[in-house]
Amino acid sequence: MMKYILPITLAISASALLHADNIVFPPESGVVNVKTAFGAKGDGKTDDTAAIQKAIDETKGKPNTLYFPDGTYVLSDRVGMVGGKAHSSDRFLVYQGQSEKGTIIKVQDNCPAFQDAAKPKEVFSMYNGQSTGDCMRGYFNDMTVDIGTGNPGASGVRFMANNIGGMRNVTIRSSDPKLVGGIGLDLRQSQNGPALIKNVTVIGFDTGIAMDNAFGMTFEHIKLANQNKLGFDATNRIAVRGLISINRVPAVKMSQSWTTLALVDSELKGGSAGEPAIISNGNLYLRNVKQAGYGALVKDAKGQMVNLPSVVEWSEAGTSALGDKKVEGLMLPVKETPEVPWETDLTKWEVIPKGANTAAVQAAFDNAAKNNKTTVCFPSGQNVKIDAPIHVTGSVSRIVGMESIVDVTDPSGVFKGKQAVFTFENLTGPAIVVERFFILGGWKFPGYATMFENKTTKPFVLRNIGQGGSIRIPGGGGEFFLEDVSPGRTGTLKIAKGESAWLRQFNPESPEVPMIEVDGGTLWYLGLKTEGRATHVAATNGAKVEVLGGSSYQSWGDQKFDPPMFKSVDSDIFFSIGYYEHKTPFSIVVEQTNGSKTETLPREKRQQNFRTYSK
Repeated sequence: MMKYILPITLAISASALLHADNIVFPPESGVVNVKTAFGAKGDGKTDDTAAIQKAIDETKGKPNTLYFPDGTYVLSDRVGMVGGKAHSSDRFLVYQGQSEKGTIIKVQDNCPAFQDAAKPKEVFSMYNGQSTGDCMRGYFNDMTVDIGTGNPGASGVRFMANNIGGMRNVTIRSSDPKLVGGIGLDLRQSQNGPALIKNVTVIGFDTGIAMDNAFGMTFEHIKLANQNKLGFDATNRIAVRGLISINRVPAVKMSQSWTTLALVDSELKGGSAGEPAIISNGNLYLRNVKQAGYGALVKDAKGQMVNLPSVVEWSEAGTSALGDKKVEGLMLPVKETPEVPWETDLTKWEVIPKGANTAAVQAAFDNAAKNNKTTVCFPSGQNVKIDAPIHVTGSVSRIVGMESIVDVTDPSGVFKGKQAVFTFENLTGPAIVVERFFILGGWKFPGYATMFENKTTKPFVLRNIGQGGSIRIPGGGGEFFLEDVSPGRTGTLKIAKGESAWLRQFNPESPEVPMIEVDGGTLWYLGLKTEGRATHVAATNGAKVEVLGGSSYQSWGDQKFDPPMFKSVDSDIFFSIGYYEHKTPFSIVVEQTNGSKTETLPREKRQQNFRTYSK
């Protein structure tokens, strides 16, 4: 499968690489400030190692947000979670800077703790320890990590998260004239992922980004520059969009035989005539990728050079379609997730009071709308309970959860009908963003309930959320953006005719309820990761669905329940994914129905890339 042209237009917005937000919080939000609570100075002179480590030790596992105001925090040794034990409290922590340019973690130059180039250690460790799959909600946002000069034994950040978590608006750099350092972004912790790495720049180091055994990872808008040996050591089931690599060494290497990679909308430049831009293992899918300066775009699994300057669509991986059709992507248009500017005027924040009930929550939203406030905050560490519908109107454009757990119950049965927990109507802002909830709905959220209904024409953004029940009531119109979202066991994402959705790192887990239903709508999906034996996507009535990268993890649930993984009825689906099987895998990967004719693709004939066609 190959199409190519020169030149191509990259779908990368320059503004997507500029991160100018000034992230501030009111004190009553529950945020923990490393300066005011633990005495870190951030003055560029004082050694803040002990203060930051104490802040991490006393804040981790709450869950909570550890906040770094703008400043330069000098380190003389590694900080973070090291020697962690599986299923322990060494998890659940958000590291939040005030701004990418202003919050700087800086290693002392020629630091004795970072001199062993043969055994480099990370400067900042989110988790380094026993293999575990329950390091939920690890985040590292809006800051810069600089390993300084003369520190050849320093790596940047060791990242770890499971199911929901990520890194956003971060620069990791070596300031050394020779750009020395081990790994910029170290993702090698066993069982890492899924998570979303977005708007991240790595400058210098031997390797820019390195992975190992994990549950998959999704990357968007990544910039790699001036690595000494390799840009991206891609080992896992990976989805990458918007990679810009400026390197003389190879930009990407797929290091293991089981790695699958979907790389889209990317530019690999600089290059060397003796090197390929990408070293493939055979499971590679490319879309809208160009290179400049390299001897070839791809060195394939057989050692052959694919000497092309650019491709619109190219695959070395296996491809299949039912009937006599050709496997080609749908090429659905991609929209960037709307970015609502962070509210820096703290008088325009409305904070839900401690111990609030439904009436108090509704009163807070009403007061925000009445007084032209933009942000409603559920503070961390509070027990907020909701047992009736909440209506959000007027000026509110962001709802911030601060890692809180909001319990939703239904004593009157109101959520058994068509009432959502949160309904948006008559909004005046540019969009509505809901983010940063540990569990929105609580541990015992009624499985039949639906969390959101958007009755406006405003785009709806759901980000960094774990929630119970179905996500939204389809309304026949609108645009929806989900980033780093994991619904509960009975949660289904429903998209109706006239609606469009763009997903980045969506992690549904269900033993029997279809995870995504697209009834005539359009779905673009970067970074699939699933758990359970339910149908992953059911597309009907002319739906268009495109899934780029990720992994189907076939694990728990009734092993006798064996639906098709993907179900297409008079619809178009394209997917390029990997598979991770546990216990008894699905028997049927795809069931396609056109009119009265139904065909199936059994597991034994599956490929990384697949396409169904409507009649």
